Amino acid sequence: MLVYNSLLEKNSIELIHVKKQIRLLTFLRLLVFVTFSLIAYFSWGNTPFFISSIFIGIAIFLITIRFWVDVNLKYEKIKQKIYFLKAELETIETNKGLFDSGKEFSNPKHAFSNDLDLFAENGIFSYINRTTSFLGKKILAEILLNGNKNRERTNEQVEFLTKEIDWTLDFRVAGSISSREKAYNKQISNFAKIDFKNPKIIFVLRFLIPIIAISTLILGNFNLISSSLSGLIISLCILPVGAFLKQTNLWASTISEYEPKINTLLDQLVLLKRLSSDEAKKVLDLSEFSSIEDEFKVWKTLSKRFDLRMNIVISIPLNIFFAWDFQQRIALEKWTLKNSKKLIAWENKLAYLEVLISGATMRYNTSESTIYAKIEKNRNSYDSEGIAHPLINSNKRISNDFMLKGDENFYILTGPNMAGKSTYLRSLGINVVFANAGFPVFAETFCIPEITLFSSMRTSDDLSNESSYFHAELTRLKQMKDALLENPNLFVLLDEILKGTNSKDKEEGSKKFLQKMKNLGAKGIIATHDLSLCTLSNEDASFTNFYFDSTISNNELSFDYKLKKGICQNMNASFLLKKMELID
Repeated sequence: MLVYNSLLEKNSIELIHVKKQIRLLTFLRLLVFVTFSLIAYFSWGNTPFFISSIFIGIAIFLITIRFWVDVNLKYEKIKQKIYFLKAELETIETNKGLFDSGKEFSNPKHAFSNDLDLFAENGIFSYINRTTSFLGKKILAEILLNGNKNRERTNEQVEFLTKEIDWTLDFRVAGSISSREKAYNKQISNFAKIDFKNPKIIFVLRFLIPIIAISTLILGNFNLISSSLSGLIISLCILPVGAFLKQTNLWASTISEYEPKINTLLDQLVLLKRLSSDEAKKVLDLSEFSSIEDEFKVWKTLSKRFDLRMNIVISIPLNIFFAWDFQQRIALEKWTLKNSKKLIAWENKLAYLEVLISGATMRYNTSESTIYAKIEKNRNSYDSEGIAHPLINSNKRISNDFMLKGDENFYILTGPNMAGKSTYLRSLGINVVFANAGFPVFAETFCIPEITLFSSMRTSDDLSNESSYFHAELTRLKQMKDALLENPNLFVLLDEILKGTNSKDKEEGSKKFLQKMKNLGAKGIIATHDLSLCTLSNEDASFTNFYFDSTISNNELSFDYKLKKGICQNMNASFLLKKMELID
């Protein structure tokens, strides 16, 4: 937190200095344009001086524009960094997810995402997400939903990046400044599919047009041909360019669409050079990026040259004396032929860095509350202490343990309303998701087998399919059973199943379902208000009873939210109904 505050102060001061630079460069740009326009006007007839003043004026004007653009970009980046710093401080203070929630990935039929509020507003994805491209966000969602095959490697990479938190902020800024908003949904793989092929005549005209135009200008200024003939020939030089103008404009528009994306990737590649230590190169595999930067620099130069033609005052002389459009078309064709097949792999590698930065930022912000899980393939017990929910403020967060021996299968969890049963289930579930993704977990220890998570905590009737609440519950439980048949290492979270039927049916059905799940090898927790389920522990040592409790004192209800072994004896529904004057 102290680092965020110091960076915030530093960047706020720098922002003031950059504002002054922008004002100065704006004035200089205007001054250069006016000065050289006057020089050109008064030197007409003095051919050497006129030509040299034109070229020098254009060169200096372009240089001032370049500096002005660069300083404006720097201003945007500092503003965005300040925004991120304030957002991180707020996240630490409130424990709320303040970033993109990934709601487009929400799927009620998924094994657990809906029950764990993964893609809810201010939910888990929003809490961890620091990606700045749609591809990065998509990869992050896939890893949270389906797990990560390289968990230990991800642990190492995430932990390394926590030591470079200032660098990670700059990396995020490169992809999220306002001038690059269009880059968010752009995927460079689509650019790689475009065919930029030129007719052979353009390769001839790129040399022929400048030779004719410059020769005519010289002859006209030395009065070797009439000024009217000179003007006519020079005017005709623009016609071949005009013949291809529609296609050139389309290519220029395409370049413009993808320019923010290429600039983003290039800035991120340049930033990778700052991570020059041997450890960084080894942990992040930076050698893979060594050949990419030069190619994107060529593209950036090409993009700037295409931009120049958009100014008609500059575009006409550039096309007359340099066949500017044709030069850029040919350069674009050569670049895409060389790099189109490599672009997709480059983009994916940089997008995955966004995912690692998401995990690293969460780890940095919660270093005192998080650790890395130990997941062992042949392990059959669960040994986890101090498990907590990430979205509960650290000052109010109550942690609990989860211990399940190899011969045990289920916790049967009882307790009154609001005592913490559902929060406990979600705390455990969310940390399993983080562990499988290779991200830090909110616990003191977290040792689990390789498992797949499945939950049934929220069920709703489906009116569009004329599905009752009870039928929807049964459908969900069948999905769980089918998942277990495919994967015996299934860890399940159940919250008050079979709510859609009467008490006797619920008791018998719940018991038989749990027995079947146990026989198939499932492990997990069921939270229930039905104390009759607790008798399972008398019949089978695979089931163990735990509970949360409440206390009523001086007509006030209180909770300690601590897990205890045994069966809950205190219920609070009647007390709450009376408290709210709903019953006498």
